[in-house]
Amino acid sequence: MAGFEEPDLFQVSIKALKPSTQDMVCSLLNPLKVIPTDEGLPRDWRGLAQLVGLHGEKIPQVSTNPNPTEQVLKQWQENSIGLLQKYLGELDRWDIVDDTEVLMKNDAIEYLKSVERASSSASVLDVETDKQILTRDDVIRAEKGLKPQTYSAFLLYADEDENFAMQVVDQMETKYKLKLCLRDRDLIGGLAFEHEAIMRLISERCNRLIVVVSPSFLKSEANKFFVTFAQALGIDQKHRKVVPVLYQKCQLPPELSYYFLLDFTRPGHLWNFWEKLHDSIAAPSANSRTTRDFSRTEEITIKNNIDDKFKEPTASGLPYHSAPHDIHGSALYKPRSLKDIPSDSLFTPVKQHTSSDGKRLKKSKSPSLENLKPKAWLKRFLPSSSHKKKGSKVAEGYEC
Repeated sequence: MAGFEEPDLFQVSIKALKPSTQDMVCSLLNPLKVIPTDEGLPRDWRGLAQLVGLHGEKIPQVSTNPNPTEQVLKQWQENSIGLLQKYLGELDRWDIVDDTEVLMKNDAIEYLKSVERASSSASVLDVETDKQILTRDDVIRAEKGLKPQTYSAFLLYADEDENFAMQVVDQMETKYKLKLCLRDRDLIGGLAFEHEAIMRLISERCNRLIVVVSPSFLKSEANKFFVTFAQALGIDQKHRKVVPVLYQKCQLPPELSYYFLLDFTRPGHLWNFWEKLHDSIAAPSANSRTTRDFSRTEEITIKNNIDDKFKEPTASGLPYHSAPHDIHGSALYKPRSLKDIPSDSLFTPVKQHTSSDGKRLKKSKSPSLENLKPKAWLKRFLPSSSHKKKGSKVAEGYEC
């Protein structure tokens, strides 16, 4: 390990830099500088973009990003830390070189050590995990002893729609912090069958499949095949797999015609395309599922407690509130005390004022609960077979 103390930074890739080191470089290089270098290069991220070879339509995409330096470094991962320091010197930004020199050196040492550990077990790695390495992220994670990368979605689009696809990547990865997988950007070389690798990514490592629908997309039989494959997966797994995005108006094929499409061209103040796309990709979190399950459990518990309160078992198993007008018909209904009888259910005035032979009965004022004495209460509400004696009178106006 002693040979790692003075690493050759021109032999170490930029991907060895830790996020904290990259953040420091970005924070120092993002602010725009007015005074250029002697060669006319801007002394900020724009000068670095020119030196690394970014030009044309990629510059506007980088400039609209809140962290342009990060975007430049992402598209320059295959170059070395030493070359980055050299370019910073050409931009007359020796302040950044001095502030990050120790951090870059330490990051390079740790990276080289991890590579050595990975190479020492190369035979095991080749046998056990080489088949799982499909993307560049898998290579980096394998060097650190981590499992293959999983993705929020696989982005499927036609080559002619690459500009729009880059907008999707920029919005979903930068703003919403999702992880997308792209064939041209992420797949590594040397795969025996590209279609097989994409099918494995869609089925095993990507939660969704974003389909950028356009006339160019529908001309590709390969794209149609991947859509059909993802639909079959969704049916088999009972899982919403395909998220179709309508980029350009076209005649939809049968396999996409019954989907609700996210229309990029649709106007309206209530239609936020990027938010809807994010919500369609992002799966519910474990916390939200736990909260939903807890709420449902709590709802059931509360309902059972309420039912138990009003359905306390008696000798006959009959709940108190179920026999307001037929107490005399149940000889087994025996309340324990006055407070056990709900007054709103038992003290029910008689609404029929005629006898069975059609004669009108004399109405009387209904007695109140407070004025009823215990003996009168027993005569009034308990079964006649046990308490009602011959010739006893019952308060008029109530039904026994």
